[in-house]
Amino acid sequence: MEQLYIHLAQPVRWLIWHPGQGEVIASGELSDSGQLHQLSEKAQRCTVTVLVPGQDVLLTEVRLPAGSQRLLPQLVPNTLEDELASDIDSLHFAWPANARPGGVDVPIPVTVVAKERMREWLDALQSANLEVDAMYPDYFALPVVEGGAQLRLGHSLLVREGEWQAYSTDYPPLLTSDAQDITDQFEMPLQVASAAHVQNGINLRQGDYRPVRKRRKQNLQLPWRPAAIAAAIALLALFGQQLTTYLQLGEENEQLQAAIETTFREAFPQTTRIVNVRSQLRQQLAGLGMSNSAGADLATGGVSMLGELEPAFASTPDLQLEYIRYNNATLQLQVNARDFDSLQRFQEAATQTGLSVNQGQVTNQNGAVTGTIEVRKES
Repeated sequence: MEQLYIHLAQPVRWLIWHPGQGEVIASGELSDSGQLHQLSEKAQRCTVTVLVPGQDVLLTEVRLPAGSQRLLPQLVPNTLEDELASDIDSLHFAWPANARPGGVDVPIPVTVVAKERMREWLDALQSANLEVDAMYPDYFALPVVEGGAQLRLGHSLLVREGEWQAYSTDYPPLLTSDAQDITDQFEMPLQVASAAHVQNGINLRQGDYRPVRKRRKQNLQLPWRPAAIAAAIALLALFGQQLTTYLQLGEENEQLQAAIETTFREAFPQTTRIVNVRSQLRQQLAGLGMSNSAGADLATGGVSMLGELEPAFASTPDLQLEYIRYNNATLQLQVNARDFDSLQRFQEAATQTGLSVNQGQVTNQNGAVTGTIEVRKES
């Protein structure tokens, strides 16, 4: 799946990256966040990652007693209270999803940002109908390299001196850094985000600001299995075939109608009442994230790949298929997994079927791993 990166500064810079092709698809600049609505249509086909100005986000650390993980929301603010000029009740604190207190010798990195700024950013995105699960300080887009790295992005200078030592400042800076300047390594500075270093940073969308999507909650209750999707496509083909026969042989109407309903019930056993098969089929396909035209495309090329992937899904039962798209002979999947190992096992099992499998963006948020996978027939 294509990836949309937005640097929510002024001006706003954006870039669409295609991980499979390894190239920039589109990019641009908006005068301010009030024009973000211009990106809403583009965002429909992308995973969206927002980078916010690091000048507004302090990166610090805390050291806490081992075994106090459940108390992190209370301990982190109180531990940092004396170091911060603002009231801790007005601040939002975030830390890595896998943070584990390990005593005074194991620091936990923490980002601190004003709740007012978080509301401003999220309100601007919501007003533009942009759904964003990942929001990072912009300095996490830089790689971790020996000696550090710095990059000029618009009116900001991003500096990363270590995994958890980073900051952003206005350009030109008052103080210079000895970190290597990597700005010239990219055709456009925001392209640094496509290297996926940011995924190892701290996602600000946690705690009170964790994403909540009603639509996604509903989708997770659906039977997101390849077999169900394949059954829906097969049913669509059967429906068209039987409808043609019905027009030719009107006297067999009742028998054909019964056959259609039987096939429908087998594909969607949760259906208790059938009123209009055609209409209900469209609703089921829409619930699976597919239109009729998308279903037809998938029927011609994607069903066979889904069948070949069945052993891979069987080997990773904790994997959930959240989104599917078939375009240009490529099956694009977005999946949720319990951990990175599950995602890796699925990819290895899928590769053993003889298919070409490419892993796209992977995020780890609140202990859940979400990844995109592109599958093609070997040429």
